[in-house]
Order: sequence, then C-alpha cells, then structure tokens
Amino acid sequence: MAEVALERPLSNKGRQTREAIEDAARELFALRGFHATTLADITAAAGKSPAAFYRYYSDKEDLLAALAEEFLTEVVELPKIPDDDDFFVSAVGIYWNLFKPNVGIMVAVDQLAAGEPRFARLQDQFRQFGIDIVAASVRRAQQQGYAAELDADHIALAIALLFERFTSVSLSEGLSDAAAVSTLSTIWKKTLYGQPTTE
Repeated sequence: MAEVALERPLSNKGRQTREAIEDAARELFALRGFHATTLADITAAAGKSPAAFYRYYSDKEDLLAALAEEFLTEVVELPKIPDDDDFFVSAVGIYWNLFKPNVGIMVAVDQLAAGEPRFARLQDQFRQFGIDIVAASVRRAQQQGYAAELDADHIALAIALLFERFTSVSLSEGLSDAAAVSTLSTIWKKTLYGQPTTE
C-alpha cells in the first residue's frame, strides 16, 4: 500500500523522486486535465519509471489525493486575518497565489468529488476554509454598521463558490494576476460595504 511506503523515512534520492513525480503531475493536470493525463505521461515527464511511481502511490487517484491533501494543509495553515491594511486585496492575493499553481489539482478534485467520497471530503474541507473567512468578514462588517441584511453563512457560501469557479475559468482564459485579485476583492468588499445600514 502507498500509505505504508510513505511512512518510512525517505532517502534524499527517494524524496527527489517523489517530488519529481508530484511536480510533473501538477503541471500535467493543469495543462491537460486529470482524465487526459496518464501514468505514463507523468512518469515520462518526471523522468522516472512506472516502478518508481508505484513505490509511492497505488494509482493516479492516490497521487491526486496526496497532492490535494498537501495543498489543503498549506491553505488551512494560512493566517485567517492577513497582516495588511487592505484585508480584501491581501486575502484574495494569498488565495490566488496559492491556488494558481494548484489549479489542475483542484479542478480534478472537483470532477471526482461527485462520485468519490474521499475527494468530496477534500473539496468540502478546502471550501469550508474559504467559507469561514468570508463569514467572519461579513460579521465584522455588520459590527461596523454594514451588511445588516446579509446572512453571513449564505453570503460566505456564495462568495466561496464564486471564487472557486472564477479562479478555475479565469486561469484558463489568461486573466492577469492583478486583474483577477482586483476583481475578486472588489466583489467581496462591495458585497459587504456597498451601502452603510446605519447613519
């Protein structure tokens, strides 16, 4: 099983081999998509043999799950309130810069989530992180006299889903980083602070 292999300490060579496989998979999943990428494509791009692949992963889905779990760990360890005067631009910038190199992984997780529980769980965990941050921002705006009519949980879900879809589509359309961050942060901020609810 791949889990047993991963529990053993890796040599430098083993670590380099696994990283080469993971880097190749990230790039190919982003360029071709998960379903169009074969194990042979991944091992060829990594310059490794199929036998090397099977020392770390049982199949392509196992590799995807490992990559998604690694990405999720990076996401949930981010500070929930960035140390920046402009919360929205800073938060979206962190999100965008982390998501961009992993877009192929997240699109693949989204595609598999409908039929495979382990990918559905990963998607839910990633989505919940975004929902929690947005909900907290809605409640903060309400404390400041804005957005009183908004339901924090509903708005958080809507914005989190908007971020997911916008990011995956806009990356394939070649939108610049600055334009993407500006668009998302403006939508988020205007939703909360468009009109004050107190005089």
